[in-house]
Amino acid sequence: MTCITLVSNSPGEVATFVRPVASELKARHPDWRLRIALVPCPYATGAEASVIRSWNIADEVWTPRQTTWNWLLGKGRGPGAVAFLGGDPWHALLLKQRFRVRSLAYFSEPSSWERTRWLGGFERVLLGYSVDPASRDDHPGFPGDLRVDAVRERLDRLTLTKSSEELTLGVFPGSRWLHLKASLGPFLYTVERLQKLRPGLRVMMAVSPFVSADRLRNAASKPLSFGLAISRGEVVGDTIRTEGGATIELVWGDPYRVIGSCDLALSLPGTNTAELAIAGKPTVVPISDRVPVGGGGLLGILDRLPGFDKLKHHLKHRKYRKLRLLALPNQLAGREVMPEFFVRDDMSDLVEFLDQLLEDPLRRQRIGEEAQAVMGPPGAASRVVDSLEELVEQ
Repeated sequence: MTCITLVSNSPGEVATFVRPVASELKARHPDWRLRIALVPCPYATGAEASVIRSWNIADEVWTPRQTTWNWLLGKGRGPGAVAFLGGDPWHALLLKQRFRVRSLAYFSEPSSWERTRWLGGFERVLLGYSVDPASRDDHPGFPGDLRVDAVRERLDRLTLTKSSEELTLGVFPGSRWLHLKASLGPFLYTVERLQKLRPGLRVMMAVSPFVSADRLRNAASKPLSFGLAISRGEVVGDTIRTEGGATIELVWGDPYRVIGSCDLALSLPGTNTAELAIAGKPTVVPISDRVPVGGGGLLGILDRLPGFDKLKHHLKHRKYRKLRLLALPNQLAGREVMPEFFVRDDMSDLVEFLDQLLEDPLRRQRIGEEAQAVMGPPGAASRVVDSLEELVEQ
């Protein structure tokens, strides 16, 4: 039996790369075996496997530990193909060699491809972004951005009711534990200040399906401040009530309800910024060099150690200034289409900027339309599956 192994790692890739490809593959080939192999990743939450199983699409879901052991024991061999859809490409290449099948790799950002193109080993490389036409001979395929398919498919299924007079702010604090603990306090504080300026403002928070209720309660009641202004909150049913009197609606496990409903979004850098751009939603991405960078690498390791505050502050500030563009649509565009900026410790500049955008619907519309145009048209999942079919037939 033909078996397709999709290799991926953390929440963003699982939700926006794996899901559309898995759905398209099973729709075309219900008789093929679909395996999703998760690999070790510093950004994973540990809930990825259970979320994937809840889709009822895959025949097998391997946790990172199972992927490692099954590779060591040589399990999973058979005809088919391996597709890299996130994580470290080495894992996909190792599985390809163990299974003795052909493989393809999908990269969504220029930086991902440039860092790993020296690896080789993939029979086909697909890029989810456009490049200079003069250099396209170096790249085998341009299926488009898989995230566009993932977001549009989910938004098309939504039924939303919203008053045209009501302004809604969507809050996206992330799914990674350290980022959630670091962002939630300042975000709650920002919402308190905004709702005092705008008493009728509706605020909805997207709780990632990769975040448990217990973790959200902990992050809300015991947020990390890192020197930034914060507020604490209590989770009561489907709301957070902050100590300063703000009320935030919680949307559990379905960020697309918040994406579809909001007039303006406040989000950490990450996959959420791409999803919001695809939906045409104006989004503000705050940055502070006080908060941890998370993940691996020397700076990620140093960030976890006590002390060295001045050194860590200097290195993070230099990193963020060098990167300049952190929101995914901005990286793809090579310029700032989605506002991002360093916040003051008292968060006053962020509150002021959000208030100005809420007052200016034309400016919000321009930001949303420009970000949406950067992400491109749908259809990537179908083209990725076309490539998988070709690999299997060869």
